[in-house]
Amino acid sequence: MIHRAGPLVDGVQRCTRCGYILSDYRNAAWPEGQPPPTGFEVGKAIDVEPGNPRWSSVTDDAPTCVEAR
Repeated sequence: MIHRAGPLVDGVQRCTRCGYILSDYRNAAWPEGQPPPTGFEVGKAIDVEPGNPRWSSVTDDAPTCVEAR
């Protein structure tokens, strides 16, 4: 499924079309001196392959998720 990346808000990044959680950094820890995670660039198309682990990557394809109304 391909989603459209929205802004990272309170550690969570959602698809702007359907609300699917693309990145969830709530309660995450990272090494001291490192900047916090930023998620995907806003507006980019993100291809999400379900599974364990879930795989997400940037693509040039158009979103395929169902737009919430």
